Amino acid sequence: MPVSLIRPITIADYLTRRGLPRDWAFRSPLGRIAAELYRDTYHREPRKARQMINGRRRLVMAYTPDEEHILAEAWSRYPRTHQPDTQPEPRTVLQRIDRALADWAGSADSMRWRPNSGPMRAHP
Repeated sequence: MPVSLIRPITIADYLTRRGLPRDWAFRSPLGRIAAELYRDTYHREPRKARQMINGRRRLVMAYTPDEEHILAEAWSRYPRTHQPDTQPEPRTVLQRIDRALADWAGSADSMRWRPNSGPMRAHP
């Protein structure tokens, strides 16, 4: 099949396949990550396609079905969708909590202020 007859996949198309709206607020940063991965992998610029965005036809990056692995990799690297492979060790978490509590206990925290029976002179 000639390349010109293959319908390109845009970020908006990929998002609808994942169950998100085409106008997802974070599609532009996701598209930038995908374009960067494409450049690193293929050493050239991704193809472009025209798409209606905010009432205007704009050029957006487009990928063939063979290049969809780039979109999947961008999705896995995107900070809002990235799921870390490892959970922090419970001991590390407890040490961090203990340090935070020790810092709080030693501070002059305004939440520890107690009112007295005298007249109020200034805000604590």
